[in-house]
Amino acid sequence: MKRVIFSAVIQKEGINPYVDPPLGTGENLGKKGVVPVKVLLDGKPFKANLMPLGAKRTQAASGRHHRLYLHSIMRKAIWKDVGDRVRVKLILDTKPRVEPLNPALARELKKDRRARTIFEAMSPSHQKEYNRYLNHLKGTEALQRNVGKVMRHLRKPGSTWFGKKAMKIAQGPKAK
Repeated sequence: MKRVIFSAVIQKEGINPYVDPPLGTGENLGKKGVVPVKVLLDGKPFKANLMPLGAKRTQAASGRHHRLYLHSIMRKAIWKDVGDRVRVKLILDTKPRVEPLNPALARELKKDRRARTIFEAMSPSHQKEYNRYLNHLKGTEALQRNVGKVMRHLRKPGSTWFGKKAMKIAQGPKAK
């Protein structure tokens, strides 16, 4: 199994703490674009994605420079933050990352064929994003409130939800 091991100082861009793996890490792991990885930060395991940096943001050739963003759960678990050095081990994660359809959303989509059509036409990554968000809500009230928001977003073409625009599905002839 391919691995990349390095040490880096945690840096910050805007509000996002990160470390930069060595150039060519994606290629060394055998992937291009977004690279799903198992990460060991100072020996503690996490799952993450290496995000490619575009040509405008780096001096490296296209596809050679990736960034590993370190969210707060990761940093708290290793007791490190911006300015601290961390040991990193990356292993390509070949296991599919599936986020199950939230049961509350499934019930609502079953009732509304048009919203279901729009949801099913979304890319798998957008579907996963909605499900991950809903599946990690703690309270029932919050879940119901947010399922309602998702459904309103799906029903209203052109509306936005967390910066995402609803897909426009061609409508049949209008009833007179």
